[in-house]
Amino acid sequence: MKKQKATSQKPKITYRVNEQIRVPEVRIIFPDGTQQVMKTIDARRMAEDRNTDLIEVQPNAEPPVCKFDNLGKLLYKMAQRDKDLKKKQKTTTLKELRFHPNTDKHDFDFKTAHLEEFLRKGNRVRATIVFLGRSIIYKDKGLELADRLTERLSVVGNREGEPKFEGKKLFVYFEPDKKKIDAYERIRLKTGVPLAPLEESADAED
Repeated sequence: MKKQKATSQKPKITYRVNEQIRVPEVRIIFPDGTQQVMKTIDARRMAEDRNTDLIEVQPNAEPPVCKFDNLGKLLYKMAQRDKDLKKKQKTTTLKELRFHPNTDKHDFDFKTAHLEEFLRKGNRVRATIVFLGRSIIYKDKGLELADRLTERLSVVGNREGEPKFEGKKLFVYFEPDKKKIDAYERIRLKTGVPLAPLEESADAED
């Protein structure tokens, strides 16, 4: 069995360079923004004199548009751009925690804090409210819990649509809100404490 050669992941060049450009004429865009139509052979000679490459950037133009640039540097810039894009594009995963319609306050606070943390890290979250046995007749309690979750998580995220029943489960989805998260983090850094959830503040007043 033949071994496959490992191939390095280099940016793909989707346009032609130097001798690959075989049209009779090209339009050159110079660094200062000026343009000039010239014979391709003259353009290649000028690129050599400048110690650069002739790179076709608009192949469908008439004539094709080219520029003088260093192919190696261009490849490096493309690789860096792709690397930066990958850094910015965080992989969003769906995190889930389960509740019951009669979940006590301590358990509710504990799980909600985890959902909040998941949202702050850029993940979507799903709260699943499970109705055991005949508790499904108390759907209103599940919806009330969904509203409490929405209120508590509103400092870092937004609810996606309305809560949805599927059998004996009620699903509630939330997505992170970058502006809210940034504001949340600024307050945490400034005060040293996170934003006080509305429900806890109300309890403290009682």
